[in-house]
This record gives sequence, structure tokens and C-alpha cells, in this order.
Amino acid sequence: MIRSLFMCLATACAIAASPASSRTDAPDGTLLSSKPCPPNPVESYEHYIDSARAYLAEEVALAAAEGIQMPAVADDLLVEMLDDRETVESQIAYEGFECLQITYASDGLEIGGFLWKPADTRGGSLPLIIANRGGNADFGPMRPWHNWGWHDFLRAGYVVLASQYRGGPGSEGLDEFGGRDLDDVRALLPLAENLGFVDTRNIFAFGESRGGMTTYMLARGKSPFKAIAIRSGLGNAYRLVESRPVFDTMVFPARIPDYAEKREEALTARSASMWADEIAAPAIIFHGSDDWRVSPSDAVTIAGKMMTAGIPVELHLYHGDTHSITLNRTDMLARTIAFFDRFRIP
Repeated sequence: MIRSLFMCLATACAIAASPASSRTDAPDGTLLSSKPCPPNPVESYEHYIDSARAYLAEEVALAAAEGIQMPAVADDLLVEMLDDRETVESQIAYEGFECLQITYASDGLEIGGFLWKPADTRGGSLPLIIANRGGNADFGPMRPWHNWGWHDFLRAGYVVLASQYRGGPGSEGLDEFGGRDLDDVRALLPLAENLGFVDTRNIFAFGESRGGMTTYMLARGKSPFKAIAIRSGLGNAYRLVESRPVFDTMVFPARIPDYAEKREEALTARSASMWADEIAAPAIIFHGSDDWRVSPSDAVTIAGKMMTAGIPVELHLYHGDTHSITLNRTDMLARTIAFFDRFRIP
């Protein structure tokens, strides 16, 4: 299982991606289908702890497959930093909220995604968070119960939307890793407006890993977001291809059109560290010191340039934490909500 995931990151996703066919004439953002998400696979507190342990073991193995030694996390520290039993049971219950698996139109393609919302939205005008996933194509997709179905955000009064991007699960087209797939996130804006219960004056974004890169790119220049949050965001594609050559030799050539001919242009466009002073939204940025996938230096560079440019920014570096902020997830989400609340229009 672990080896197959690594191979998907490096090679197989290029073969498994959906064909670049167009099957809809609907305007961008048209909601084409909606159905309840499958049940949460985590059924108990004990299952939650075991899943966290399994995730860390898999991360260590995936790092080793690329010749990188990831520092181990002591089991007692892991259990101490994870949510307690009462919190987990509340998140599993998911009372008053629902997760919906959706398809919608973007550039003539049918794109998969998710909508997390209160079960009762009558009379509501709720702020929106667009959650931008990491990975590429079928590797590392958004999952319906990621962050417990964004339970913390829903409890704080937000609605959450996410795209799988073109080429991802349930989506047509080919993932371009920061190319036309950005349109699939933009198409969530008219979709949200047509839902009838979203306050489109208050739109925020939360980007993870590659989704951090996506969020930076969408917030460059004229931003649709009141504020953004970045978890372990890719901010320097040049550094990435140097530290993880598989991206330069296999992943990017399979994803980015004309990569060999336009390599410098493609990498610069995907490197917010080179144009962070153009980011037009306040940002709160999180990174773990033991992240082997994306260098914490990306976060430090971007935050520094934003600060110099006078753009509101907070940087939180978690010592000993992982790419997924495993040990400080609860703190990260609480700080994100507080940051977004600061910039909400009443």
C-alpha cells in the first residue's frame, strides 16, 4: 500500500488521470449533482488513535522511499497532542452538520468536490471557506471526513467547499498542478453564490501543501479572499525540485503542459516566495519543522516578504511537527478561525 502510493505520486497518476473530455455545456459553477458522503470510517476514539499511528508510520516509509529520513514522533507525545476522547466523540457524532459529495461545471468539465454545511441552512447567510487540497490527480485527494468533515469550521459558523481539481477523483480533465485547475477553484465562487445561504462578502481559503500553492496563486494580485490560511504550503517550486528530484523528472512533466520548454516560467508561477509582495489577502501560515515534503523555509520567506510589503501576516512554526501538522492540528484550526474572524465583514 505504501509503495503503491509513492509510485502514484511519481508515475501512475499520469496514467490514471481522467481523459480531457468535455461533457457539459453548463456555466461554470453550476451544481450538477449532490449526494450524502459515505459514513465516517473512524468509529471510535481508539480507532482515531490507531489511525494517527498508522499515518505516521506511512509517512516515515514514504520519506524513506525518496531517500529522506523523517524524525520519529514518540508515541506518548502523539497521544498527548491528539484530541481527547470527548472531543473525538463529538466530532464523530457530527450533530447538526452534513457532508455532501458534489459535481459541478468548470471549463466545460464535470469536476468532483465536497460541500460541508449545517443540516439546516434556512435563513442563513454564512461565511465560506474554500479548502484547497494537496497532492495531484488521484494522489492525496480531499476526503469527506478530512479534519472531521471540517467540524471546527462548521461549529464556528462557516460553510466549507472543496474541489478535487480536474483529473482528481470524480473529475474529468487533466491536473496541471497550478495551471487551468485554478479555474476549478474559481468556479466554486458562483456555485457558492447560487446556494442561497452563503455570504459572498466573506470568502476565505485554507490551502494545504500543493493547495497552499494554489491558494497563494489565487490570492496574487486581485484576491477573491478576505484572508487565507496555509498549512505546509508549497511556496518555492525550485527548492522542491532540488530536494525531491522526482517532481522535476516525473511529476511536473506529467502534469504541467510544455514543462520542458517552459520550465522556468512554470516554476516561477508556482513559487510564491518569488512574488509574495503581490499576495493581496492577509495570511496566517503554519509549518512543521520536521516536514520532509515541503521545506519550512518556504513559509519563512513568504511571511517575511509579506511583512516587508505591509501585508498582514502571521507565521506559526511548530517544532517537531509533520507535514500534516499532526501534533498541533487543533491549535492550527483554532488560530485559523480566530484569524478569519478578524477579517469578516459584519
